[in-house]
Amino acid sequence: MYHWGNDPLSLVPVRGTLPHVNAAAPYLDALDAIAPLVAAEAEHSEREARTTAPVAERIVDAGLYRLWLPRSIDAPELEMPAALEVFEAASRIDGSFGWAVTIGTGGGLFAGALEPATAAEIFGPREALIAGSGKPGGTARPVDSGYLAGGRWNFASGAHHATFFTANCVLEGERPADGGDGPVIRAMAFPASDVEIVENWDPAGMRGTGSHDFRVESSLVPYRRSFDVFGDWAFERGPLYRYPFASHAEVSFAAVALGIGRHAIDEFLALAGSRTSLYTGEPLGDRQGARARLGEAEALVSAARAWFFEVAKSSWDTVVAGDALDREQASRVSLASIHAANSAARAATLLFEAGGSASLDAGSPLARTWRDVHALTKHVAVSPLGYEAAAAGLLDAEG
Repeated sequence: MYHWGNDPLSLVPVRGTLPHVNAAAPYLDALDAIAPLVAAEAEHSEREARTTAPVAERIVDAGLYRLWLPRSIDAPELEMPAALEVFEAASRIDGSFGWAVTIGTGGGLFAGALEPATAAEIFGPREALIAGSGKPGGTARPVDSGYLAGGRWNFASGAHHATFFTANCVLEGERPADGGDGPVIRAMAFPASDVEIVENWDPAGMRGTGSHDFRVESSLVPYRRSFDVFGDWAFERGPLYRYPFASHAEVSFAAVALGIGRHAIDEFLALAGSRTSLYTGEPLGDRQGARARLGEAEALVSAARAWFFEVAKSSWDTVVAGDALDREQASRVSLASIHAANSAARAATLLFEAGGSASLDAGSPLARTWRDVHALTKHVAVSPLGYEAAAAGLLDAEG
């Protein structure tokens, strides 16, 4: 198993047996140990449309859902650039597995929006995992002791292993404080016992993420278990919780895509020397055009990765220094993230094409990387359609 070196901009893979000095080190080592199980379970996970139980248990054992929980509840509060290395390395093993680690970690950010006792209630158990949806698919009516909330939401990755679900709801009878006409939206945290999972996750890629719909008939949510996803979080003020939530999503998903792109290269290299033509006996790696596609794929992933980590680290340093990202910085985070994800998708396509019939084998990991990374680029955070809005931010900065 390989993972990246200590420098987050390093493009040279090193063996996992070498010592680490960065904050990601223990988690990268844990991933090295988990990798054989994840690879063995990947096809089963894809068929079952969820993280398998053995893999979910190892994620919990390694603390990989807890990376962004605050130190106030005895958790790592891992700095963002180090976490991106973990997300990338996990996704290099398998895309759906990497997504599970990434989304599980991301849910921990909401601890920053909750009073400490409530954060400890939700996130304290070692197996704590938040699944949820950003779509305002429900309504919530204020009552004396909280909100009476219900609805149906989609894309709840990790639903079958979640201990709590978060979901955005439109508040009935409420108007924006600024006098605007839009709805007031607030997230509710529902215990898993209040939730019904609707098993309808049947996509072409990222099948193993288990991103099913869920619904809540009617649940009384105490005020302390509600929060504004995009608001100013008052309870945790470290840089991890001041970094913009939308930018967190962009960089996290781009790191997943880069890991999948690297996995595609790994799989093609494994096939290149072992797969031969039935007609000529020529190795796959010697076929006309295969080397050119491999070279282009390597250049795409490596170059995109270098710029991505440069921009992500720069934006993190700004927040660590106590400043907010300005419009231009936020736009560059968007551009680097979109570019990274779509470069990885292009690389996987090149190798899928170069793989010939090997790409069509049942359970082919190379084919799975192609499906997974293209599914990922349909997410609004890293969709190529986002280039236009990001470029507008650059133009506004010049105005």
